[in-house]
Amino acid sequence: MSFNNQYFDTVDGSSNRSSSLSKWENLTIKDRFLFAKVMGQKENCLPLLQRLFPELQITDIRYVEAEKTVEGSIDSKAVRLDVYVRDSDQRAFTLEMQVYEKGNLPMRSRYYGSMMDENLLGTGQDYDEIMPAYVIFICPFDLFGKGFHRYTFMNFCKEDLSLPLGDGSAKIFLNTKGTANDVSKDVLAFLNYVNGIDAPDDEYVLLLDQAVKRARKNSVWRREFMNYEMEMRYERKMARKEGLAEGRAEGRAEGEQLKLIQLVAKKVLKGKSLSVISSELEETEDSIKPIYDLLVSTPGAAPEEILDRLQEKMC
Repeated sequence: MSFNNQYFDTVDGSSNRSSSLSKWENLTIKDRFLFAKVMGQKENCLPLLQRLFPELQITDIRYVEAEKTVEGSIDSKAVRLDVYVRDSDQRAFTLEMQVYEKGNLPMRSRYYGSMMDENLLGTGQDYDEIMPAYVIFICPFDLFGKGFHRYTFMNFCKEDLSLPLGDGSAKIFLNTKGTANDVSKDVLAFLNYVNGIDAPDDEYVLLLDQAVKRARKNSVWRREFMNYEMEMRYERKMARKEGLAEGRAEGRAEGEQLKLIQLVAKKVLKGKSLSVISSELEETEDSIKPIYDLLVSTPGAAPEEILDRLQEKMC
């Protein structure tokens, strides 16, 4: 879309620029934008793949692209992959940072894999020429509730689980909140870093942290991020304005949500638990848990920023 520059000349525009700048300065590897920029660099991506797949003995990356758009037929839904990689042994990987649980990750992993396959096999190529493809989601939540740090899904015969299909595809879900002793020390160090826990004795995590800090100093990326944030706010503003009565109702709903966020934030600052806050505000735990989780994971975030993130999660 094209920007309406007048939007930036308003008081709201100035406030939003300040909010976006503050958000940029506090971004971590968990943010998809920053994750793509950092992992789109070979020196950061290769060591992670080597940690995740020691059995593949990955020696080099031949191709890496951040925010790669993959389009299928004219009627199909295009996807934008956070980081798309091909290694020197003709294997393809996509690394996806998924902060929010939207309830559709298994189906998304299926679609991402199919779109990768369509992109990997050219006209005139035989099916046995398609390279192995790995779809990897990094999640700060336990999607399947089993406590594993890593869930790997491959195709096997239901009647004989020792019989693999051998189609070369795999979907991996990494969980930073895992409790099982199921991953190596170096993989755990990376997952802890994503979860905001330092690993001062891990060389790769230190390298990654330096890359994140350099990324936040990149003026081109900062402007790109702020423009994106402004676009999203502008689109929401226009949608509300064009919605007339519906937009006004949405505005009232946002106002009520913002007030609830402010109330929860005050209680979080006092160190109160989710159950206590729920009881004091006479709200169900399920209704305020998304707000509580965002406030805890992003200390210092403004209520308006929490509202934006909740709206992003619903999109």
